[in-house]
Amino acid sequence: MQQVVKEIDKLILEGRKSLQMTGVETVDGFSEQSLKLTVGGCKVQILGENIKITSFNKNNGNLSAEGEFFEIKYNYKKKPLIKRIFK
Repeated sequence: MQQVVKEIDKLILEGRKSLQMTGVETVDGFSEQSLKLTVGGCKVQILGENIKITSFNKNNGNLSAEGEFFEIKYNYKKKPLIKRIFK
C-alpha cells in the first residue's frame, strides 16, 4: 500500500498577483473576491479581486491562483448574522 505524504503548508505570494500554496486539504468556497481553504486543519481566507484558481491537486494539496491579493487570514471566523446585518 502506497502512502501519500502531504507537504507542510507553504504559501508563496509573488508580487501580490500569483499565489502558490501547499498542504491544502479542501477548497471550502471561492469567488472572484475570496478563497476559503482548509490548510493543515486551519481555516484560511484569502481576499482580493479577480481571483482565479489555476490549479488544485487534492492528492498532494497543491493550489495555484492568480489575481490581486489583498489579505490572508488564518482561522477566520464568520461574524454573527446580527453584526453582519447591522454594521
